[in-house]
Amino acid sequence: MLKIENLHAEIDGKPILKGLTLSVNAGEVHAIMGPNGAGKSTLGYVLGGRPGYEVTQGSISFDGENLLDMEPHERAAAGVFLGFQYPVEIPGVSNVQFLRESLNAQRATRGEAPLSGAEFLKVARAQADALGLDHDMLKRPVNVGFSGGEKKRNEMVQMGIIDPKFAILDETDSGLDIDALRIVGDGINRIMRQP
Repeated sequence: MLKIENLHAEIDGKPILKGLTLSVNAGEVHAIMGPNGAGKSTLGYVLGGRPGYEVTQGSISFDGENLLDMEPHERAAAGVFLGFQYPVEIPGVSNVQFLRESLNAQRATRGEAPLSGAEFLKVARAQADALGLDHDMLKRPVNVGFSGGEKKRNEMVQMGIIDPKFAILDETDSGLDIDALRIVGDGINRIMRQP
């Protein structure tokens, strides 16, 4: 599914990744650990296509396609999901609107019809229920005023709704207490078992 060979990447001229090679097959879970500054977040950003991260050497293929030739939205459409260490707030955009547009954009790239508002709400509520996210939070602006645990649960709801082929989750435990960590971990396991 994902094959990284001799990947070198830098930001602002500073080398961060220096020859990373990694293969991830479908259905596998990999945990990458290391000290601060080792390049864990950089790897996620490179895979997601974040601007400012320059690949200077090596290759990344995803489902047989050259990931480095794709723009970030094309990577998302191909099934790559990037969960952030610190999910951003998007004032003025309701969570439900953001999620519906995201899902329907994915469906359009797969040649599927968009979900109606009612169809989408059914999906969103089911995902929110599975992760203990209050339905009222779906109406609020994306992550605005959310606690760390709520942001991570919201991100897992996003992942469950979009149902990517491949997810990169950057420091999933950041800002979580033990109960929230358990809920998010259970959510990841549940999403992995989705057909």
